[in-house]
Amino acid sequence: MILQISNAIDTETVKNIVSGLDDSQFSDGKATAGWAAKDVKNNQQLSGKKSQAATQVLLDRLQKNSLVQSVMRPKQVARASINRYQQGEYYGTHMDDSLMNGARTDISFTLGLSALTEFEGGELVIEDPSGERSWRLDAGDILIYPSHYLHRVNPVTKGARLAMIGWVQSLIKQPSHRELLFDVEQSVKAEFDANGKSENFDRLTKVFHNLLREWADV
Repeated sequence: MILQISNAIDTETVKNIVSGLDDSQFSDGKATAGWAAKDVKNNQQLSGKKSQAATQVLLDRLQKNSLVQSVMRPKQVARASINRYQQGEYYGTHMDDSLMNGARTDISFTLGLSALTEFEGGELVIEDPSGERSWRLDAGDILIYPSHYLHRVNPVTKGARLAMIGWVQSLIKQPSHRELLFDVEQSVKAEFDANGKSENFDRLTKVFHNLLREWADV
């Protein structure tokens, strides 16, 4: 499942994070690329204590977003960082590492930190079985997708594209299982909103929790 969630983080939090950054805190993104990806990675990455503090604030906000949590069902965050693409910078087609910091990477995400009016180009392009699809994320929007897809970031043609990227080990290893659980949980909530604690709500709740019990990797 690939899902874009608008306004996953409030605008005020994003503005506060971005306003505290300056050029001196960014370094060459190749430092964290895999041996093959170094040849196609041309961007910048926030480094130092400022990076750790900023990413933690953003991760804490994402943890409070119930829709984000329903999509990911995170067991742990393997890695998260803030990167920047200025004019002419890009990240060619690559595959994310399967293991990071001892954790399996089931899910990748990109959280936009720049308004769409602040840059041009910089599309995140994912190659899934249907072909190529691309996204441009506004500030506060997040794109969540399985880590097993090839993907790239097209060159930024104007301005600067700032984003937080991250990788998550999910409690639910199989992507198809995560999607089924997401759909069932949304149906549970919709039934409760429409009819309260109905007989149908109880049956859907039973299905959801028994599937979660069956598939959870705890």
